[in-house]
Amino acid sequence: MATHDTLQRFTFDNCHVRGELVGLKQSLADMFQRQTYPEPVNGLLGELLVAAALLSATVKIEGILSLQVQTDGPVRLLVAETTHDGKLKGIARLDEDKDLSEEHLLGQKGQLIITIEPNQGRRYQGIVALEEGSITKSVEAYFRQSEQLDTHLWISCENGMAAGLFLQELPELGEIQETIEADDDAWNRLNQLAHTLRSDELLHLSNEDILYRLYHEEKVRVYEGQPLQFSCSCSKERLSVALTQIGYAECQDIIDEQKKIRADCQFCGQHYSFTQSDVNGLFPLESAKNGKGLH
Repeated sequence: MATHDTLQRFTFDNCHVRGELVGLKQSLADMFQRQTYPEPVNGLLGELLVAAALLSATVKIEGILSLQVQTDGPVRLLVAETTHDGKLKGIARLDEDKDLSEEHLLGQKGQLIITIEPNQGRRYQGIVALEEGSITKSVEAYFRQSEQLDTHLWISCENGMAAGLFLQELPELGEIQETIEADDDAWNRLNQLAHTLRSDELLHLSNEDILYRLYHEEKVRVYEGQPLQFSCSCSKERLSVALTQIGYAECQDIIDEQKKIRADCQFCGQHYSFTQSDVNGLFPLESAKNGKGLH
């Protein structure tokens, strides 16, 4: 039985390599229930969400990690976001004038933007070119260029499921003890074994079965899995903050013209509306000055 909606970390006792497995099913169903995209776009967004979940385990902060793909293809924008506690969400933006049945949905040119926003501390952003129209190759390129770490990803998406395997060679002074005896062939061997994993196995086998299938002759240390779920942090309060940044004059113009300010969350489709009374509460001094607070 496949292990879905879980992030599973593992290491090897005899070498400086770490790995992760991610499977998504219910979290994708919850997301696509709120947003409707063509099936090939669902596959790309599922792939990016798996990549975001895999990368989140490499970031030792509390906060948000997001992956954004911008392209000149039919799929103009993909965004996948995850929190440190496994809450996922994502969106796609399509060029309606282009044929979504084209082979190269991500076009010829594009970039992958990786953003880390800790709850405390400085925001970090890294940008790499979109390698060969591939999300996985672009993430691998990011680790090579920005972190100087050899990294490989295998991601599969099909029929509302997505799964990924991540392997990364660590510096000798990394997470693993310095007492490890040198195993110069380990990185190549572990990668060659991972390359034998079929897409259907990645999607349908349990994490335990995948690790046994690949590494039953290795000493694998498996850590407790982290649950993953679709979740959106939108709220009327957060949108209220955005409206205060727009300013009283613009908000009042919309109220005068449309009677309400309507706003929809891009990620979950939740509808919000703000009345004259709401605007009065957001801008009490300006509303009173303009006689609006009396109504």
